[in-house]
Amino acid sequence: MQREDKIELTRRLIAHKDNNTTDYADDLLHVPFSVFNDPELASLERDVVRRFPHIVAHVDELKQPGDFITTDLIGTPLLVVRQSDGSVKAFSNVCRHRGAKVEFDDSGCKRIFSCPYHKWAYGRDGSLRGLPHAEGFEGMDRSQYGLVEFPCEVRHGLVWVVPTVGADLDIAQVLGDKHDAEVADTGIGDSFQVRKETWKLDMNWKIAVDGVQDSYHLCQLHTKTVCNYLEGNITAFDLVDRSWRIVVARRSITDVRDADPDTFDVRDYSLANYTIYPGTMLVTEPNHFEIWTIVPDVDDPNVSYCTIRLLSPSEPTTPREKRILEKNWELLMETLHAEDWFVTKTITDNVSHGQVDELVYGRNELPGQVFHKMIMSDAAAMAEERRKNAGAKA
Repeated sequence: MQREDKIELTRRLIAHKDNNTTDYADDLLHVPFSVFNDPELASLERDVVRRFPHIVAHVDELKQPGDFITTDLIGTPLLVVRQSDGSVKAFSNVCRHRGAKVEFDDSGCKRIFSCPYHKWAYGRDGSLRGLPHAEGFEGMDRSQYGLVEFPCEVRHGLVWVVPTVGADLDIAQVLGDKHDAEVADTGIGDSFQVRKETWKLDMNWKIAVDGVQDSYHLCQLHTKTVCNYLEGNITAFDLVDRSWRIVVARRSITDVRDADPDTFDVRDYSLANYTIYPGTMLVTEPNHFEIWTIVPDVDDPNVSYCTIRLLSPSEPTTPREKRILEKNWELLMETLHAEDWFVTKTITDNVSHGQVDELVYGRNELPGQVFHKMIMSDAAAMAEERRKNAGAKA
């Protein structure tokens, strides 16, 4: 982070601490409770989410040429492969012959990917390399029958994919120059993946995203855990198009009130969350990083998936380093399972039967307001696009 930015951010957080304030929205936001279980709205949102980038891997999962992972991204089956030139490509894990899955393993290393149904074979680059009894396909242009490729980029040590053919993908542009440089300065690009876990959640995906955007609840819900380290309801918020940075003050923020800015790193006194709309969060802490990816289920609006990666600035080698990371993970799991997700699961339960028409997001819940306004606007635009497309086909 640039020196002047560090000074300005530190002053903002200390001022909020002194005045018991935060960055505020202009007004309250009223959200219909039904947005969390409306099947038609969920369908529109899925199409919106498919047009934006999501993290599918850390570079540690794809170290050598031919290393691959398979995954599912909002119903799209993916085959992500390290190329011979060191780049990474993402393909639809669907054979171009009769549509069977090409690769069934979760990960591995291969030179050729062969569909088990009729043994059509594809190279690491997705090109069709061979097929049995080729005489039966005389006249077919093989160059047109490689695996379908999706936009894919490696940035900050993470593999990003947009599950829509031909979509734009430029993570530096999405983050904005300032925030992209800040993320790079954290050293996340050289990080080591300590662990990764994915959960199927019985809640709408927006409920899960809301929880990661909300500093208001930190010292209300997490009284015996996170509140020991972080200030609740004290946040500096900065928006760049469709991404934003949320910085929450640590309890120790006032220790640097009069310190020389060159003598401290603001990350030691705060927690930063770089959110890439709609459901990706890069969280920077003093001794580790957390990478969150939250997506909706392909069918059920009351189901979502959350993947969290715990990264270390470098590979832990000593028992103490490993123990610290394990404690960080244990604290995160305690707050999620026993507190956050335990409570937010009830939101899904209450949508249908609570007889409440709308929810209110306070002025102090600025990140949540921004998120909901964006997804509501994009869903409305998607509905209009569908209407126009239907009219054109009529």
